[in-house]
Amino acid sequence: MKSANKELKGMMKTVSIQDVDNLQDEMTDLMDVSNEIQETLGRSYGVPDDVDEEELMGELDALEADMEFEEGVPSYLQPDKEPDLDSELNMPSAPMGHASMPAGRANAQADELGLPAVPRASLRG
Repeated sequence: MKSANKELKGMMKTVSIQDVDNLQDEMTDLMDVSNEIQETLGRSYGVPDDVDEEELMGELDALEADMEFEEGVPSYLQPDKEPDLDSELNMPSAPMGHASMPAGRANAQADELGLPAVPRASLRG
């Protein structure tokens, strides 16, 4: 018992009461967050507790019967078909060769990318 007592005293010297308090506070905070999450997940969103499954199935059957009387299937319920991308885009063909420079810019200088150079503004003193 003396050796166990001595060992226990040695272990208690290495344990900080402040560390235990901090750990306890962190655990309390985590439990509070967990309780908030559980409360949020357990909320009722206006769905009555006494939902009659038979009544819901009757409404679904009535909706399906209404859809049968409509002419055709709405476009949003039809399966997708392969689109003809060329006719949908109506893009012009890419130009071939070099484009000619407009008349007013025929003698304009080009930068390193081949774009027209921007004239520099003169500073007035």
